[in-house]
Amino acid sequence: MNKDNLFKDGISLTPPDLIRYEHTLKDLIQEFLPFESYSLYFPKPAKGQFRAELSFSYNEEEGELLLPLRLRGRGLCYFIARGVKLSSPDTTPPYLEALATCSLEKILLYKTSITDKLTGMATREYFMTKLVKELDLIQNCMMPAPGGCKDPGIPTFSGSVGVVVLDLDNFQRINDRYGYSIGDDIISNVASYISDAVFESVICARIFDDKYAFLIPDGRPKVCARLAEELRALVESRPVEDPVTGDILKITASAGFANYPQSLSGPHFKRSAEEQSRILMRKAAKAVATAKDSGRNCVFAYSDILKRGGKVLEILPLQRLALSIGHSVDAREGGRFLVWSPDYQSGTQVNLTEDERISGSYPTMYKAEIVVIEVQDEIAFAEILHLSDPAWPVTEGDRLTMLDEKDSFFDTQAGPESSTAPQRDIVTGLYNYKEFIGRYSRKRQNMDKFSVAVLRLAANPAEQGGNFQKLTDAQVQKVASRAESFFDESCMGGRYSLNSLIYFFPHEESDSVMEKILRLVRECLADFDIDLAAGVASFPFLNYRRSEILDNCRKGLDHSLMMERPMVAQFDSVSLNISADRLYVDGDIYGAIEEFRLALLADSDNILARNSLGICYAQVGKPEKARKQFEHVLEITPKNIMALYNLGWACQMLGNRDRAREAYEKCLELEPENVFSLVRLGVLAEQDLGLDEAEKYYLKAAELKGGDSLTMRHLARLAYARKDVNKAREYLHLALNANHNDAHAMNLLAQLYLESGEDPQIAEVLARQSAALKPSRNEFWETLADTLDVQGKKDEAKKVRSRI
Repeated sequence: MNKDNLFKDGISLTPPDLIRYEHTLKDLIQEFLPFESYSLYFPKPAKGQFRAELSFSYNEEEGELLLPLRLRGRGLCYFIARGVKLSSPDTTPPYLEALATCSLEKILLYKTSITDKLTGMATREYFMTKLVKELDLIQNCMMPAPGGCKDPGIPTFSGSVGVVVLDLDNFQRINDRYGYSIGDDIISNVASYISDAVFESVICARIFDDKYAFLIPDGRPKVCARLAEELRALVESRPVEDPVTGDILKITASAGFANYPQSLSGPHFKRSAEEQSRILMRKAAKAVATAKDSGRNCVFAYSDILKRGGKVLEILPLQRLALSIGHSVDAREGGRFLVWSPDYQSGTQVNLTEDERISGSYPTMYKAEIVVIEVQDEIAFAEILHLSDPAWPVTEGDRLTMLDEKDSFFDTQAGPESSTAPQRDIVTGLYNYKEFIGRYSRKRQNMDKFSVAVLRLAANPAEQGGNFQKLTDAQVQKVASRAESFFDESCMGGRYSLNSLIYFFPHEESDSVMEKILRLVRECLADFDIDLAAGVASFPFLNYRRSEILDNCRKGLDHSLMMERPMVAQFDSVSLNISADRLYVDGDIYGAIEEFRLALLADSDNILARNSLGICYAQVGKPEKARKQFEHVLEITPKNIMALYNLGWACQMLGNRDRAREAYEKCLELEPENVFSLVRLGVLAEQDLGLDEAEKYYLKAAELKGGDSLTMRHLARLAYARKDVNKAREYLHLALNANHNDAHAMNLLAQLYLESGEDPQIAEVLARQSAALKPSRNEFWETLADTLDVQGKKDEAKKVRSRI
């Protein structure tokens, strides 16, 4: 709930609301009062007063009118209109004030419609609307760079957003035992103190009964994890006493979060912002469900579900298991997991003497290693590769921990071939997965060169109707039969999963294997109408170990699924590009750098990889290395706009403004409507050529599509430098209307409110938001400290300055 509400028993407008809805208010007032320019003024209350006394004022000579904005008898602020001509200044004021109040009532009505009455939070509908808008803005304001990279020096949207969902645990039991009235009180109270705990920029909503959601601008995974844990701990720390029975009710909550774009995968990005918002919410809800399934009162990230949130659902014949992970959490065939029992996670205590006691907890003991052989939407099926102890079987409810193949227990036990009969797949006659991996691990150990290929049915047979497994088996059998007709006898094949096959080619290089796989894919399409995708990887390749080739093959398969027919990809520089882009989107910039460097080792002319590597270098504070990469790209493709712009950015970071200006001007020669280059030239002109020259660039950029959101803050800065405070304020409000997360605009607006002697609480709200959005900017914290000083909050201001 808002602490500044004017009325405790209902929804009302606050000063921050007036700033938020300022443009709506301006349009409503302009319907009955023509004016040339305007501003809001929040007078500082007199000493001992809660609100300043407001009175109508009109200066006919200067055409300036101070219109009090009152709601239900309480003064909020002045609407200052300039360029006003009143024909009847003596009789008009009461009517203007009444019409202004009607405008406020309209805004209040809208606020009421988007506010949950019980909690004072936003409604689910409003939350989803804001989430859709956030995703839409991010999509429209991405810089032209791989992985969605953008120029952090330009006030576009952050390119990231987080959604945290908090769900009270076992809350229905409280309703059933103590009544819905106390349940509502708890929901309301929890909403109140968790809303107070988050930053102003976070949108808080009640999305269902006892479930809350939080939309976090620039919400990267670490930020969301920290907020989710703080809210969970806050709920746990506030027990509730039942006034009737005196019972103390301990309230706990489970939290989950998902991030955009990190939690979405390739096909999701082709959908609309509306679809993506629902996918993101579903993923956050999946994380909450996993938290509850893992014992409640904990936090789960969507990205952690696959790593440590799965469990065994059912024990099947032939050492197979049904698992709680599927395509919905990005599970893949071939993924390996360790199985452990949650029953052995408790502690133990031993009394040495009457006064001395020692305690400890059992280390995690793994029962088995398993491999995923089939993945469906919500579940997967796996095969047991290795049991730690045959007397300790896997049971329903056992938990899963994801395992890197290089750490596999199964692989390290590869020894001489067993004398027992090999285990074969009934449908294809090829080795089953476990048998294939065991033989492959042994045979590759001392081999100088070899290749591996994985083939997958590109179309889902289930879409054709009928029995899914029967159709899949029939198609896989045809593929295996055709492969056997022209693959060498030395080639070893296996059933990799329900819809895929794997082949090992000893002593063969990738080019000859690629020819065979391409022939197989084409023949299966022509003769059987079976569409296949295939990935091929070989050893030796760069500095990869033999044990890493199968993973490279899977990356090649991912690459192939993004291609046109024939969908066959050899693991190469492009595959590494795709893998690096995924690391970049996940926030692992250093991991992306390593993959991009490997891509360039494989192909030094890979322009996309080199440009992306330069972007990564710039983002980790190595502009000189970035500059060299962009210059290398331009040696190969002199008209590469992306590289030209990024070169200008790197030179600007290095302080070489002349070289930066030259790069941006070349961008404009190739693309005259390149908004970002115009803004950058405006910034350089502001530093070297003067305000008038900078204004030309900004105004030109503002006329182009998407330019208004990029230029308003810069134009406000120019107006501020020219001492035109009213124009600066107007531009800043336009900037925030275009991008409500523009921290720089918020900070400058807070300074304007502070310098004008208005209510410093308004400046404080804006300063807090800007500092929350950009905590690394020391000047934002200084502005916040100044607003606290003015209000006499010296101790709090001192704490804020200690962060600088």
